[in-house]
Amino acid sequence: MKDEIINGCSDLQPRPSRATRKAPKRSKNSSRGGIVVELPTWGRSRIVYFESKLEQRVLFLLLARRDVVDLWEQPPMVTYRDEQGQRRHHFFDFLIELQSGRRVAIAVKPAKIARRTGFIRELQCIRQEMRKDYANDILLITEQDFSKSEALNAERYHEFSRNRDPEVAEALLSVLATAILPATVGELASRVGYDGKGFRAVFIAIFEGLLFADKARLIDADTLVFRGDVQ
Repeated sequence: MKDEIINGCSDLQPRPSRATRKAPKRSKNSSRGGIVVELPTWGRSRIVYFESKLEQRVLFLLLARRDVVDLWEQPPMVTYRDEQGQRRHHFFDFLIELQSGRRVAIAVKPAKIARRTGFIRELQCIRQEMRKDYANDILLITEQDFSKSEALNAERYHEFSRNRDPEVAEALLSVLATAILPATVGELASRVGYDGKGFRAVFIAIFEGLLFADKARLIDADTLVFRGDVQ
């Protein structure tokens, strides 16, 4: 069975993944797959793979950040000496670059496994030897760092933003020009119209800073929204 690639609407075929580590053989219960990602700095979409459900959720959360300008899954390995002085190598799950130019190497691991295997100590050894031209810092992300609702919101934003409708976005701007906030997502979507497209436009506006809502909770028609920091 081939890995599932979740695509969107595009006239151009996406570029292949940049992953440098060969993915392990897929198991019966594997959640491995890939999505087509478009970042403004890329100029063209690209396939990005994930190797677990946890990695998939983290991927969507990273893509939903407005300050991420580049993302590389399974970037080149780093070499380091462990606590016993043995030479080892490690592949990070993601390497991101922020608008500030800062680069962060990200390891994704279930919290119990990270504790049981001494993974945090391993990352400390890597940090001591990691070159600054590779990354400025290391970040460990576990399932305890976000809620499932937050990850689902980020996944829906990825889906909605790949099929955005400029006409509906303009209608939302017209509504917000006279709207009294806070209001619910459903109230704003109803004023925008266009059936379900109004809801999607409000959802996108929350993630892109035009509106503000608590993204750690599932965003639905009853979610209360405020004006955001982008006007």
